[in-house]
Amino acid sequence: MNRVCLMLFASFVCCLGLMAQTDSVWTFSGRVVDAKTRKPMASVSVTDRQVGTVTNEEGEFTLKLRRQPPSVVFSCLGYRSLRLSAEACKDLERQQKPVRLAPSTVMLSEIFIEGRDAKDVVLKAIARIADNYPRQPNLLRGFYRETVQKRQRFISISEGVVDVYKSAYNKSDWRDGVSILKGRRLLSQRPSDTLSVKLQGGPVLPIILDIVKERDLLLNEQELDNYAFRFLVPEKADERMLYVVEMRPVAHQPYALFKGRLYIDRETLAFTKIDLELDMSEPDKVTGMILRKRPLGLRFTPRELSVSIDYKTDGGVTRINYIRNVIRFRCDWKRRLFKSNFTVTSEMVVTDRTEGDTIKPIRRRDSFNRRDNFYDKVIFFSDPNFWGSENIIEPTEDLLKGIEKIRRKIKR
Repeated sequence: MNRVCLMLFASFVCCLGLMAQTDSVWTFSGRVVDAKTRKPMASVSVTDRQVGTVTNEEGEFTLKLRRQPPSVVFSCLGYRSLRLSAEACKDLERQQKPVRLAPSTVMLSEIFIEGRDAKDVVLKAIARIADNYPRQPNLLRGFYRETVQKRQRFISISEGVVDVYKSAYNKSDWRDGVSILKGRRLLSQRPSDTLSVKLQGGPVLPIILDIVKERDLLLNEQELDNYAFRFLVPEKADERMLYVVEMRPVAHQPYALFKGRLYIDRETLAFTKIDLELDMSEPDKVTGMILRKRPLGLRFTPRELSVSIDYKTDGGVTRINYIRNVIRFRCDWKRRLFKSNFTVTSEMVVTDRTEGDTIKPIRRRDSFNRRDNFYDKVIFFSDPNFWGSENIIEPTEDLLKGIEKIRRKIKR
């Protein structure tokens, strides 16, 4: 297993003490809720099948397109997909009504697993990767955001638009890379927020955490021998039945293992969603894998490291769509009474794509270096119309309040 990859789950150096864009001609803003409970739904895909975004934690979204689409599709694991015409979208927007998604109903007849072995299904899904995923290079346009919270308070916010070059999935290619097109940042100025801690990664998430393509991380026979697998109740996504395979560690290794769930299309055997978290039963192993730098005298205690990877299938090809990574940890100084809890959240959604053998890799001098910190590569928050026609993940109300608090402190 490639140990280096496991160190690259997030980018955080915090002082704690593709496509030419034109003006958008069609936008649709709204909110997605559960049709039964009326609760807001996060991470719902909103797309015209080419350009898209996802909802934030409050179910809110804004979709920006170069032209009026025939329809907009809303999809989420465990819910029936909903297709709305452009006119229906605008009606909802004018009336300030939410988009309602209904939970999928899985019939008992659909749950029959046919006596298959769960690990065998995973191995067959791995064997089908070359058939199910892009066979040509892709250039993905994406929106990336990373935030750092000390307890509930935001102390660092950085976000940007990136291009991601990914070669065909049937081979590994050192030229896969990310370039930053534009971005902005904010950092708390409180003296009490001063402390150097470094975990590498940043906007290279769609490269290093695309587990289906970078199989050294998990999806290889040697690593899979460390786990036990079993079927859970199947789910539906985009009206397709999915195997749900739970995996849990059963071996002891010098590094921490994962636990989680793999969602596999029943017909094509494509991985459509992967939810993982590191086993925290041995914190020292986790610390050794994710911490790259800390000041002398600082005690670092990991609490959680989780990652969720969503893929979408269109035209018979399954592509990466959304990645979210969360690291929670505690820091305290020797001989000091108080301890501080921190949360680092990184997420990226693919908002557009082009593909074909004519696509060229990102030039080395333009590529984001995995040792770099994303915060240092972007500019200070200023222009309220900074994003223009780019699709982004709408900030939550808490994040907007956090941004405003930091900006007020800086202006003083």
